Amino acid sequence: MTRRSTGEKIFGYVNGLFLIVFCITILYPFVNIIAISFSSTAAANTGSVTIFPIGFNIAAYKYLANYSQLLSGLNVTLFVTIVGTFLQLLFTVVTAYPLSRRNLPYRKFIKFFILLTMLFPPGIVQTYILFINLNLIDSIWVLILPGLIHTFNVIVMISFFETIPQELIEASRIDGLSEFKIIFKIIFPLSLAAISTIGLFYAVENWNAWFNGSIFINTREKWPLQLVLKNILNTTITDNSLDTGTLPPAYQVQMAMVFITTLPILLIYPFIQKYFVKGVMIGGIKG
Repeated sequence: MTRRSTGEKIFGYVNGLFLIVFCITILYPFVNIIAISFSSTAAANTGSVTIFPIGFNIAAYKYLANYSQLLSGLNVTLFVTIVGTFLQLLFTVVTAYPLSRRNLPYRKFIKFFILLTMLFPPGIVQTYILFINLNLIDSIWVLILPGLIHTFNVIVMISFFETIPQELIEASRIDGLSEFKIIFKIIFPLSLAAISTIGLFYAVENWNAWFNGSIFINTREKWPLQLVLKNILNTTITDNSLDTGTLPPAYQVQMAMVFITTLPILLIYPFIQKYFVKGVMIGGIKG
């Protein structure tokens, strides 16, 4: 075992102290948000809440629970997150894998054409007209289909697939595997780190999405959760202006909303955290 020099030990201690302080600065705002959401109205109004609730109170959560639309919004968002993430991963992998093969005809032209979509995104008016012609307005699929493929994620997956040895793919073809079997039996298991990372990107985006719902969804029962919460917050601000002292303050409701919307991602992230850094780093390596 190699002995560390004094300078290396000092650097290790300083680096560890810096990381501890850095973690605290990241965690404190979120812990403070949770504490405020569970504190009494008086404590929240005085700003005396730090990391522990003062006068434990769930009035903000009861206020949110009174909205029946909250459940429908949660169902819509769960559907969009689960089904949308699965379809996005499927289309991203199926698009990126052929483009990673150097013998694909017109490969560079197709990649250039895909990159153009990042430089010249469509406008809202054109997109709205297109969705009208496709009968997607006021359909839950308008929250999924437009985002099936993200150019950035496709580029990351192409870069990753290019690191997989061509000899492995050729051997699979000799064994009689079709291209789809190669993707799902060979490429997919080897790409679990990158796919998990891209899947997290898609899942977080789908869970937090609200803009498309506000423009293309007319029926309130089809609103995603984030749009429902946004509407509840606007209603809370209006109700507070007429409050007789029985409603929780608007910002306390907002803290409860932040906790509710962040909790599912926090519960999922630890299970794929081991793939996250590895997937991003490998996806950035050029073959």
